[in-house]
Amino acid sequence: MERIIYVAELDQDIDDIIAAEYLYRQGVLKGVVLDPYPKTEVGLKRLNNLKQKGISVSETIPDGTEYIFVGGALTTVANYIANHTGVKALVMNGGFVGCNIVPFKDQLDKFRNKEFVRTFNFNMDINATDAVMRSTSEQIQEIILVGKNVCHSDKNTKLGLWKNGVAREILDEYHSKDEKKQHDMLACREGLILTKQMEGNLYCEYKEVYPVTQDGLKGNMTQWGSTVLKKKTPYRVVKSAIRYKI
Repeated sequence: MERIIYVAELDQDIDDIIAAEYLYRQGVLKGVVLDPYPKTEVGLKRLNNLKQKGISVSETIPDGTEYIFVGGALTTVANYIANHTGVKALVMNGGFVGCNIVPFKDQLDKFRNKEFVRTFNFNMDINATDAVMRSTSEQIQEIILVGKNVCHSDKNTKLGLWKNGVAREILDEYHSKDEKKQHDMLACREGLILTKQMEGNLYCEYKEVYPVTQDGLKGNMTQWGSTVLKKKTPYRVVKSAIRYKI
């Protein structure tokens, strides 16, 4: 059952260690790939916590990996698919589905009437993101994105979706604040259900779309959105969360 490699950035945000812990407690985590290797005291402490649980840790994605979940940049994924095929699913907190697709009533206030926004994980390594979003189905069979148009909702907190169960236990253990948005854990939960590695009802509704930039690649200032028209973008089809079902 342990089939998932989780790509984590441990220095900046607690999201990644919480998501890794969530996958570990679900019994599906094969190992964690560090991108990059942590340098801060808090990042190294989180790394030590993973090792103490017996979780395999590396800096590259192992050969034969079929399921990759990403909480940070796509650098290691781009490097992997440059020399490998056969990834069944890539699940990631990233991307954005805007007002051209999301019904007005389901748009979050902070993104109301917006079609393009900057997205942190995509823009951490823009060249890697460009390569992964151009990948073939032989390299990556399916890409599942849970973007900021859903993960920035107040529902995605300890007082909302995560008030009970193992998720609540993890958040309490890591002293997560009540209002903290659980971006990566939401992507992990949804990805497990969509890839049939966990039973449960999806929190979000999904649609096949194509990632698109507003005016091309501009480093960490790149503005991302989605389109249903392939001719408007060089990128492949992905399955993206568009709104909550609950």
